Amino acid sequence: MRLEFFYLNLLYLSNIFWITFTIGQPVDVQDASKEIFKKLLSLRTLPFEDCGSRYDVLYVSVSSCTKIPCQMVRGSNVTVKVIFDDNGDNTSYLKHRVRWIFNAVKTNAVITPDPCDDKKRCLSDESDGKSYVAEVLVGNTLPNIRGTMMWIAENANNDEVICFKIPIIVTINKK
Repeated sequence: MRLEFFYLNLLYLSNIFWITFTIGQPVDVQDASKEIFKKLLSLRTLPFEDCGSRYDVLYVSVSSCTKIPCQMVRGSNVTVKVIFDDNGDNTSYLKHRVRWIFNAVKTNAVITPDPCDDKKRCLSDESDGKSYVAEVLVGNTLPNIRGTMMWIAENANNDEVICFKIPIIVTINKK
C-alpha cells in the first residue's frame, strides 16, 4: 500500500511538471490533481455502462467480481462501492434503487441497508469525490441466467443523479 501511494504521488508530480513545462502557462494544481485522481480511478473500476448519470461515476466495485459478467451466487450478499463526483452539488443524501433485469423483465433487488435510510452521513468523502457502500441481496428466487444489475440513485429532490448497469450471471452455490 505504501509503495502504491509512493508511485501515485510520483505520477502526480511528474504530470504537474510535464503540464507546466509543455504548456508554459501556470497550472491550477488542484484541477490537475483532480483529473489525475479521476484517471487513476477509471483504470481500476469494474467496467459498467452509464445509463444517464448526472454525476460522474468514477469507480464501481462489486465484492468478489473481477471480470464481467459478475458471477453472483444465489442467497448471498454482494457489497457494492461507488465513488462519484457530484460536480459541486454538495450532495449529502441519495435514495438507492437496484433492479435485476433478466430477458427485459425488471425486478427490484433488496439493499441491506440502503446507505441513506438513516440520513446520517450516508456518503463519505473520498479525496476528490464522494462514495457509498451498500450490500445487495442476491435472492434465492433469481433465475440462473445472465442478466444485468441496474443501480439508480436519486438526490433529496428525487432527481435521478446516478445510473449504471453491470452485466451479471446468477449461479448456484455448489457445495
